[in-house]
Amino acid sequence: MMKKIFTVLFLSFVLTFSAFSYSRDFNELYNLYYMANSNKEGDLNAAIEKVKNSNYGKIEKQTYENIILLMDIYMNPRSKREAYKLLNDNIKKNTPLLSDKDADYMASVADVMSGVINYSSFNDVVKFSGKAGEIYDNALKINANHFPSLLGKAILTAYSPEFVGGGIDKAIPILKKAESNAKEKWQKHIVYLWTSQTYFKNNDKANYDKYMKMAKDIFPEGAFIKNIIDMNSKGKGMFN
Repeated sequence: MMKKIFTVLFLSFVLTFSAFSYSRDFNELYNLYYMANSNKEGDLNAAIEKVKNSNYGKIEKQTYENIILLMDIYMNPRSKREAYKLLNDNIKKNTPLLSDKDADYMASVADVMSGVINYSSFNDVVKFSGKAGEIYDNALKINANHFPSLLGKAILTAYSPEFVGGGIDKAIPILKKAESNAKEKWQKHIVYLWTSQTYFKNNDKANYDKYMKMAKDIFPEGAFIKNIIDMNSKGKGMFN
C-alpha cells in the first residue's frame, strides 16, 4: 500500500541555513538531482560533497544529513534489510526531535520516516506513517505554506487508505496548495510530476498530459522523470 512512497518524499524538502530561507547549495543540489542522467552524475556527486563539507549549525547539519541519506539510498539501492537499518538508525538519531520549531528539519525527519515504510513490517508501516503525518502537520502549524511539508503530506495522504482520511481525492487539494507555494525550478518540477500521477490514477488524460508536460518542460532529460514516463507507458503509476 505504501510502496514507492520513499522514492519521492525525500525529494520534497527545501533545506535552509535558517528556517524558511532557501539555501543556494541545496537548491542547486535538487536542481542537479532532477536533471541528473549519466552525463550529470559527476556534477550531482560534487554538489552532495559540497553540502556535506559546508559549515552548518547542528539543526541544519542534521537536516542535510537526513536528506542526503535518502538521496544516497535512492541512487544506490541496498537490500531491504540494509536500507531499513540505515533509515531506522537515522530515525533514532532524530528521536526525540532535535527541534520542534524548525519546519525544514521536521519535514526532513518525516521524509526519513516515510522512506523507511518501503522496508518495514506492517506494524512499522502503521507506526512510521502515523508519526510522519503528525510531524508534517506540526511543521505546517509553524508555516502553513511550507512547501516541503505540503508536498510530503500530500503524497502520504495519497498513499493512505480512505478509512484513515487518505486517498487521491484528499491529496489533490494539498498538492494544489504545494503548487501555489513552489518557487524554485525543482519544486515546480516535482509538484507537477506528482500531480500528474494523481490524474494518471484517476484516468484523467487531459490533466495528466498537462502536468506531465509542465514537469518535462523544466527537466526534460532527467532520469527520474524518464523512469516515471516509462512506468506510465506500461500502465503503471506511482499511485497504482
